Amino acid sequence: MLKAVGLFGRSSNNKKNPRPFKDYYAEWLTTLKSSLLPSLRQSLSDASSLSHLSLHVDALHRHFLSYYDSLDSAAQSDVAQLLFPDWRNPLEKPFLWLADLHPYLFTNLLRSFLDSASDEDSDADSDSLVVQFGDRPWHIATAWRSPSSSLTQKVEQVECGLRLMVPALAARAREAQAAFVERVARNWGPYDAGKKEAAKAVMAEAMEAEMEEMVSVLVDANRLRRSVLAEIVGAASVYQAALFLEGLAQFLVGFRNPELLAQFDQCKTPLSKQCRLAI
Repeated sequence: MLKAVGLFGRSSNNKKNPRPFKDYYAEWLTTLKSSLLPSLRQSLSDASSLSHLSLHVDALHRHFLSYYDSLDSAAQSDVAQLLFPDWRNPLEKPFLWLADLHPYLFTNLLRSFLDSASDEDSDADSDSLVVQFGDRPWHIATAWRSPSSSLTQKVEQVECGLRLMVPALAARAREAQAAFVERVARNWGPYDAGKKEAAKAVMAEAMEAEMEEMVSVLVDANRLRRSVLAEIVGAASVYQAALFLEGLAQFLVGFRNPELLAQFDQCKTPLSKQCRLAI
């Protein structure tokens, strides 16, 4: 719906439009894939210096924070390119919520480490850890075993906060859209009857109000994502934070894997074939 802004002749915030966010994201992801992630993995394999690993963890965390800062700036320039991202591929889109990853993904990823460690404590032996973590040092392979009570308490606090904040942000987005639709519908009669300029001004004002609210919602969603990441990294040990950020980075990099995308395309059933099967 925000794509319709061109109908009313308004550019977002009257600011000079920078380069498309998709170009920034491609460069950001390349840095993640080609530089930061390999460096972190190398440090995890060596693990000769805790301070050295900590530097790589901090660098990767700051890379994510810089991404959300840039996402905020892009929203203030042109929020439509983020809320209607035709540049996202079909593997990425199901995980999007208000322009980026759903914050539940962060806590679910963390829970997967905690649950895996619990399963290992219950029925796995040391050989299974060697298979799972390869040639990584033992203290890396066992980083998630017996997590601290402060970490588990922090996870519960973060999840509790998400249960409050996520529905509230979603409600704000729905209310902004509903208000826009109601106002446009109320003034569509004059527009259709020939009072084009007056109706056009009213609808442009309604569009501006919705865009401003959606920018605010998206910025608050990014604030929530930043906060969840910071809470997790801050509560985890250096080794745990490294493994968590490695998993998150690999998740994002995997979305752009050509082989995976090709397999996805092969699995898609054409609509015409679906119709024939239904008949």
